[in-house]
Amino acid sequence: MLDTVLDLSQLEEQLGRCLTDENCKKRIKLHISFLKRLLLRYSVLRSHCQSLIQDVNSLFRDDYWLKLEIQAQHIEPEDDVLFRRCLFHFATALTKINSRPSTVSVFDTNIDLLHWYRKSFRLGKELNDAIAAWDKRSTLARSTTLSNAQMAQKCLQLLCEASPSVAEQLNEYGLLWFNSTMHFRQVFNEYPIKDKHCVLQPALFSVLSAFKPDHFQVIRITINDKCIDVTDLNDIEPLLVEQLQALANSDKFKGELEHDVVSMTRRFIAIVSSIRIVADKNKCAFVDEGLDGFKKDEFALLKEAKTLLRRDQFTELLIVLELHFGHEIHRHDYVDHLLPFYFEKKRKYRLIDYSDVASTCPEIMSEIERIHKSETELLPEKNYDMRTLHTRFTHLKRLILKYIAPTFKDELSKYGVSCLGMKNNCIQKAVFQQLQSDVKAKVISVSSGTSYMGAMRWLMSITGQQVVEAFKISFKRYQRHARRAKMEDLYSDDELRELIFYIEKGIKETDNVKQLLALYFARIQVKSCWNTSPMTDIELSDIADVALPTAKKSITLLIQKPRKGYDIDTYSLDGRTVNSVMRDIVYVKDTLTHGYRHLGDRHAQNYLFISKEKTNVSRVFAGNIIAHIKSILNRLGCTVNYDSMRIRKNGANHLYREVAKQMRAYESAKLHTFDTFIKHYQRVSEEKTQQTLHTAVDVMQRYFTGREIDPEIKVLMVDDVRAQKTPTGECASQGNDAEASQYGKEHRHLSGGKENGWCSDFLACVWCKHFRTVADPEHVWQLLSYRDYVLADMSASISDIENNEFQQEAITALHQRVDDILEQVAIKNPKAVTKGKELMAEKGIHPFWAFALTSVKTVGDIL
Repeated sequence: MLDTVLDLSQLEEQLGRCLTDENCKKRIKLHISFLKRLLLRYSVLRSHCQSLIQDVNSLFRDDYWLKLEIQAQHIEPEDDVLFRRCLFHFATALTKINSRPSTVSVFDTNIDLLHWYRKSFRLGKELNDAIAAWDKRSTLARSTTLSNAQMAQKCLQLLCEASPSVAEQLNEYGLLWFNSTMHFRQVFNEYPIKDKHCVLQPALFSVLSAFKPDHFQVIRITINDKCIDVTDLNDIEPLLVEQLQALANSDKFKGELEHDVVSMTRRFIAIVSSIRIVADKNKCAFVDEGLDGFKKDEFALLKEAKTLLRRDQFTELLIVLELHFGHEIHRHDYVDHLLPFYFEKKRKYRLIDYSDVASTCPEIMSEIERIHKSETELLPEKNYDMRTLHTRFTHLKRLILKYIAPTFKDELSKYGVSCLGMKNNCIQKAVFQQLQSDVKAKVISVSSGTSYMGAMRWLMSITGQQVVEAFKISFKRYQRHARRAKMEDLYSDDELRELIFYIEKGIKETDNVKQLLALYFARIQVKSCWNTSPMTDIELSDIADVALPTAKKSITLLIQKPRKGYDIDTYSLDGRTVNSVMRDIVYVKDTLTHGYRHLGDRHAQNYLFISKEKTNVSRVFAGNIIAHIKSILNRLGCTVNYDSMRIRKNGANHLYREVAKQMRAYESAKLHTFDTFIKHYQRVSEEKTQQTLHTAVDVMQRYFTGREIDPEIKVLMVDDVRAQKTPTGECASQGNDAEASQYGKEHRHLSGGKENGWCSDFLACVWCKHFRTVADPEHVWQLLSYRDYVLADMSASISDIENNEFQQEAITALHQRVDDILEQVAIKNPKAVTKGKELMAEKGIHPFWAFALTSVKTVGDIL
């Protein structure tokens, strides 16, 4: 019966007149049949679709289409979709449209708001208008604008879910229920939403500010071509926003200090986000203070920020705070239990972390901090400097953790450091005894043990306690061994030649000023053998031009050496001494660093070696410059590790001049390897070798009085059956000669007064005119055993003897003589030396020398 009453012919006729395409007509007829079926099924639709049936154009009047979509919420979901599809096709038949009235378009993307309309027509309408206004006024990128619109909806949905009462108010009063910015913040503070990255609330606020700018005022910071919404920060403290805007306008963040503008903009936005994170937890700290709140109460807020932010976020925050305060923020300002030591010359702090001590024994930290404060304040009155004080506190920390706290923690916690002198100094003695024991057992080195004892005595003296001179550690023998080890660890001439080659190669190839400065530093150091720290401390005032009658240029250089008690050494550099060093220093001062020296502060300008990083000019420091030199030389292909401690004490200027001279003739140095250079262009200096030999002969003649010393080295290819066998090699003496007579005089007490026709002074064989060796592995093994065992034991045995310089010279001459003999053997039979070293490594000392060292198996046993 209803089928006869429901007539849709008029609707079909109106739509048919608008269509010419047969396919479109078929589609419209199909959707009219769908509509008819839906109207027959749902009475709620029939009552609201009468105007549509009579006049299809009514869809575009008085939000009729939108109201029909809202009413469709009362039917089944599948039919709801079908009904709205029918309405859309009817509308597209009449006019060109690409969206439904319940959607809003943002950059050609439709956002569906129907669920909001169905909750409240007013809320849906205002949200539609707000997003449309946001689309029109946003200056952000398209993707960001769209994302913010979607996040605004998400934020509103989470708020309604979090508080049904707020949802009711929004349904009744719409978006303008948020009547002000303050009210907006209060609502979200009262009903927080799940927003891990804190982006939803700012997105909703941005949309509202575009909708009603008067109600929702947005405070923005402009940096380069970006705007940052900081309305929430302005609500906390307007001064904070003013300070951030001033920083955004600074040269650093505008990219005028050679920084990348895009990068600096991105970093500033991240910094604002970090400040927002801190402000959310500590709003009161910013009131009336702004960024200055970070340094109140001894940087309490900055310490809190360190726990809230990631390491990279906190680092960026430090940068902007230092720019705001106008001075550096030191690590000990915001990290507990760091003891600072300020080095005036470097204008830097070095820190010692006492957090381990604080966690192990917190009761003594306040006392240690008082001692540190007192010592640093009274340092000008002391007979030591900041470097020594820093070292002593370093040793004190290790002393407490390793020797005092593990055994005497209760006494330390109860009485502090004064416990060391209690009960007749029993704790002090126990610690000294343990240190001595550890040194003897080689648990710690002699130098470490001595340093710990020194720190202990220093602590006792400054706290007014008695120092007990017990359980001392002998240091003299260690110094002798250390001096010998240091001598043996010097660069060989071949290693120096390779270093010099690559330093010169780098200077010729590079145009980078920072690399050139490092290479010139290495060049001067290799020539002069000055220590790294004194070189970096050279000031322009230490360099003085000297007027000579010959009109030749000369300079005087002053170098202060901390390890010599800060004595000042004066070097006169002219054409007759180390002309090349003088030229290098003048080149660094007047050419290499002259172009940017004026950019540095007054402190940096005073130093000879200064480097430039972008627009920042600072002095060169010892640790950094050596690492930079190593990196450059390794990249160039140098196989020798650069170490200033291994350069000979008299420097290598003569060797440097020799290599540099050959390199000037070697015009294609850049195109060939170091091996090619050595093979075709480098020659060994015979003059230096002869000078060294002459010195050694002179020493040995004074030592072996009455015996003839022969500098010539005689190497045989096979054993001489006529020669006598000795632990060192072969002896060509026929007996009853001057050597035997002298030996008899010196050792008459051993032979009981009997005459002996043979010399038995095997320790001096290598300088004797009768000495011979054979170019085979066995004799190389004998020589190596003599050098590495016997001579080492001789050196150790005289280490505790006063005024033993002459004996040491003799041992050094013997050591060098063995090296010279092995070089001659290697010329005649290289494999003999290699195999001899293998025998030495496998079997230790040669049996012929067993009489001299009966208990020694390895070199380490006699050291």
